[in-house]
Amino acid sequence: MASAAIPTSPEPCPIPDDVPSFTAADLGFAAAGGGTWCKAVSGRRVTFRLLERAAELLPVEALQREAFGVTDRDLVPASELVVVPETGGATIGAFPAETVDATGELLGAAVAWGGYVDGRPRLVSDLLAVRRDRRHGGLGAELKKLQAAIALERGFPEIVWTVDPLRAANARLNFEKLGAYADRYEEDRYGAGYGVGRYGGLPTDRVHVTWPLRSRRVRDRLLGGTTPLAPGDVADLASFDPNDPAADRALISLPADVDRLLAEDPNAVLHWRLTLRATLQAAFAQGYAITGFVPAGDEARADAAYVVERGAGF
Repeated sequence: MASAAIPTSPEPCPIPDDVPSFTAADLGFAAAGGGTWCKAVSGRRVTFRLLERAAELLPVEALQREAFGVTDRDLVPASELVVVPETGGATIGAFPAETVDATGELLGAAVAWGGYVDGRPRLVSDLLAVRRDRRHGGLGAELKKLQAAIALERGFPEIVWTVDPLRAANARLNFEKLGAYADRYEEDRYGAGYGVGRYGGLPTDRVHVTWPLRSRRVRDRLLGGTTPLAPGDVADLASFDPNDPAADRALISLPADVDRLLAEDPNAVLHWRLTLRATLQAAFAQGYAITGFVPAGDEARADAAYVVERGAGF
């Protein structure tokens, strides 16, 4: 997918010597040989496989159409995905445990390309998609966890991707479950014609997410050492004020369910898009990064919110 040029990445924070790496086994994945792992997800056994041949990658095309509402012009075809392993990256497919081959019922997939920026190895996670009837069950998080373990095994200590800042479910996964952070904003990355079935013709703004896999923060999240934030945990935080950036931590609101709002009032979603764009750009310019997320709470907080902070030391 064509996009604007990506600026040079900032220098990474030093990696503490006392933070051990982790493996797929540490994260609960049982190796089954031949690039295959098994794990129970929400009480159901799932098989995870590395997909490399064109025939086994074809279902990833259909999954993109369902998950992102894209046309053939905008999806990543199997004929391109066959190149992913040659970059050091991987396409991981998730299947019901009883599936006997990788052309069976695809439940979800994660794709990441390998490469170098400024001499530093990293993966670019190009897409994460889960079939509609298997969402909200933790499958996306498990695909990301396995992606992280494979990345470390292959010598990639960092994974980056972009995400729509209006999507609360994605925010909970990225910042609470995975421990990633975001500190850069891009306007209309793919153009307003991308994924109209899902995005309603809105500008496809994205925040750039960084996942430093060897940080203690990430290791603790993936191994269950922290509890996701709840509304009561941030009751003392004020909303971010670009004219008074005195606090080290603040909240920035986003809609609790953008898909429902898009169906009811597309103009309200456009207002959210432009408001959040201006607010996040101001916060990033002042040295803040998104490091957390809280869901909508009681009547006092009807919207979800990002937690932004400075000096987090990733």
